[in-house]
Amino acid sequence: TNRTTAGSVAGLACGTVAWLVYRSWARKKACPNVTTSDNPVKQGFSLKKVPPKLDAIVIGSGIGGLATAAILSKAGKRVLVLEQHDIAGGNLHTFTEKGYEFDTGLHYIGGDIGVKGSPFRKILNYITDEEIEWERMDDAYDVAISGDDKFHFYTSWTRLKKELKASFPDESMAIDKNFEMVHRTAEYLFPVFVALKMLPESVFKFYMWLFHRQFEIFEKTTKQVLETITSNKKLMGVLSYHFGDYGEVPERGAFVMHALVTNFYRTGAYYPIGGPLKISESIVRLIEKWGGKVLVRAPVSSILIDDKSRACGVIVNGKQILAKYIVSSVGAPATMTRLVPESHRSLFSREIDMMKDQDIASNISLMSMFVGIDDSDGSLNLPKCNYWIHHSWDHDKNMAEHNKDCFQMPAYFISFSSAKDPTYASRHPGKQVALVIGPSCYDDVEQFKNDRVKHRSEEYLEMKDKWQQKFTDVLLGQFPELRNKIKFVDMGTAVTNDFYLGTHRGAVYGLAHTPKRFAQHWLRPKTNIKNLFLSGQDACVCGIGGALVGGYMCAYRMMSPLSSLCTLLLWV
Repeated sequence: TNRTTAGSVAGLACGTVAWLVYRSWARKKACPNVTTSDNPVKQGFSLKKVPPKLDAIVIGSGIGGLATAAILSKAGKRVLVLEQHDIAGGNLHTFTEKGYEFDTGLHYIGGDIGVKGSPFRKILNYITDEEIEWERMDDAYDVAISGDDKFHFYTSWTRLKKELKASFPDESMAIDKNFEMVHRTAEYLFPVFVALKMLPESVFKFYMWLFHRQFEIFEKTTKQVLETITSNKKLMGVLSYHFGDYGEVPERGAFVMHALVTNFYRTGAYYPIGGPLKISESIVRLIEKWGGKVLVRAPVSSILIDDKSRACGVIVNGKQILAKYIVSSVGAPATMTRLVPESHRSLFSREIDMMKDQDIASNISLMSMFVGIDDSDGSLNLPKCNYWIHHSWDHDKNMAEHNKDCFQMPAYFISFSSAKDPTYASRHPGKQVALVIGPSCYDDVEQFKNDRVKHRSEEYLEMKDKWQQKFTDVLLGQFPELRNKIKFVDMGTAVTNDFYLGTHRGAVYGLAHTPKRFAQHWLRPKTNIKNLFLSGQDACVCGIGGALVGGYMCAYRMMSPLSSLCTLLLWV
């Protein structure tokens, strides 16, 4: 009714005004310190570096944890971020070997990030003090290949649909319907879903029941939805070529993830100028300006719970550090089964049992091959796009074969960050880099998890060599001009991810992105322990964009419910 609508608008407006007034007051109260560290992402842990009178401690320094910390900092809170690795940033971090700089997790990003006034750009600008600029990739940002088939995925849906219809002339209506459902799910349903997750769990469950019909598509897999619009298996495979972006093949993956990834690059794909590490450096500097700190080599072994069952601190290297709020951005499994003391894990018995379900637990990881290329003569003209190489267009069958034989790869992803970043050539003259990624099952390498890094067993090294040869063959099959120019190669597997990224069983995407995941009402920032919150991918969805939104959701949920919801809606 009109009265209800007017009341809702008035309530949102009042909450928004209250939040803006509070934020203005908090900024004045904070009096930011302009002195920051020379190398902010590599500050080693020691107790004397911990700021006094902490308001919050964030475990993990991925984009989700850093976003939460930055927002709280700008709201006048003093925050400490603790990272187990020797560099902050999670999947934003880069590393250099033999003079070659490699990215690890951010290979491209969309979400209107190239449009300065867009909501997604605003939320990233807010936590980086507008220090990051973006380079637009090729209009055909992805190329999907299987055998002799090659499909270019353009940012312009008009052009993309035209080319798809030329290849599938009898499937014009199905192609239109796919993009129609993608747009509706990603642009309308998902933002509402995210906003509802900010509400108390009982209220969220009520609204999901009330609007079950509207959200019914969240219960469907990509395969189930695509089968309602076409029987053409090849077309279904082409449309779902990017399933590797969220780690679930069409028969398992939720259609909402297919929609989010497809829609994400509608206005272009971009790469951060100067590399992904600049993002984490900017956020860490902001946190320091407001009196906080980000410390590395700081593995948290346990969360402290007081006698009133409230989170009140953490244990790092045997030392206790106290704060009013504790945020975990290392994923729900690691938080609930490892960091929460055994004496209080019964509070998460439902969640721990659910995470054992194969439709919720992550069933896939990734392995990466890092390739250093000699381009001293400047002869290479590598593309500013990504290549997806598929064994066939039947992704479900390909993955089933991979599960039987870990050396039978269902798909590969090829990216050249040196071509995407316009500053790379000046920072690393005469050098180019390639990244080749493929799926990896943790069970295949779990036996080597306790071996010392870079000193693992001969059996493990033999497996890596075999994978490396397959990955190299695929790279040279697409780019034969690189054959005599490869000067450096290194390979990382699921156990590598655990060591460097702090993942749980190599799960770089967090919990599985299946329809069952989206039915878990407990997957939200607020947990069953007072003052303990979840941030990052498991609070929202996977990827840099999903983890970033998860970080925002967590920060605003830690504030008053009404003002936090209103503020999030302003960005959406």
